[in-house]
Amino acid sequence: MRWSSTALAIFGMLGLAVLGGGCQRGQESEVARSEDGVLRLGPVEVVDTVARAVAPSDRPLVVEGLRGSVRLTGAEQTTADLSFVRRGRGDTREAGQSVVEGISITESGTDAEYAYTLAADQEDYAAVDVRGRVPRRTALRVDRLSGPVHVAGVEGALTVSHAHGDVTVQGAAGAAEVRIKNGDVAVGFQSLPTGSTHRIETANGDLRLRLPPDETVQIDAQTDAGTIRTRGLSFTNEQFAPINAGARYDAQTGEGGPTVELRTQNGSIVIEAADTARADTTTSAPQEPATVPSTDTIVSPQPDADTAETMAPDTIQADTTAADTTS
Repeated sequence: MRWSSTALAIFGMLGLAVLGGGCQRGQESEVARSEDGVLRLGPVEVVDTVARAVAPSDRPLVVEGLRGSVRLTGAEQTTADLSFVRRGRGDTREAGQSVVEGISITESGTDAEYAYTLAADQEDYAAVDVRGRVPRRTALRVDRLSGPVHVAGVEGALTVSHAHGDVTVQGAAGAAEVRIKNGDVAVGFQSLPTGSTHRIETANGDLRLRLPPDETVQIDAQTDAGTIRTRGLSFTNEQFAPINAGARYDAQTGEGGPTVELRTQNGSIVIEAADTARADTTTSAPQEPATVPSTDTIVSPQPDADTAETMAPDTIQADTTAADTTS
């Protein structure tokens, strides 16, 4: 079929109009960004805080579900005093508020553990940051989708599992198991219980292990792509072998002792004394509101200075230029 020059011109103009309309729609779509340019879902964030408190009574304390940061500190007390900062994003304040109202904090207690389970009707737009103080010898388990985790001065057994976010542990004294997919992990022990195995693992990220200089321990470290470095510790029975673009390192301080397993697929490993100087030895391979009643023993939470700290960045953090806040 033949087309006249006039008809071709008309179709050409229509095609340009369609393309122009597509470009215009793309330009009109509203995109939210943080101050450092991170893209966000929804330009408006609504925030509220829920306080909870419970006496774990020697049971492990569990925080699981959703994304968001965790910052917990051990203290000489018998209750866990927690603040849950619920965050919801939307195109409007009303939409953000609807997301917040759809975030649930469910408590469940058994003889084996006491758990806080976080969920949301609109998970992509929701996050919950957890802050607070817990009994110093409490065992903790953190199992979340993503977000940085910082635990300090908690001497009970610790388990952290999530997909994305750095993990920092200070002053550990119990069995430690950290398994994440993406993020750096730094674990500092004040002491290691005998007869235990500690596993610290990330798929993509660096590992840092800090030990008391006189601690007796067995090290089993491996990276598939990266270096292994020691600082300020005297090891015996050292065995080192290059693996792919990384290395395997087995060593010991003293006689016997617990085992610490360190694993990263893509990242470097540092094993150092807690008070080490900058000099190092490198072994490298080729290149709060009112308390809500709980189902268990409750007391009013004590004021927690951590709740006033600036929140660590997360994938759903507030835009400082376009955030609504409710209390």
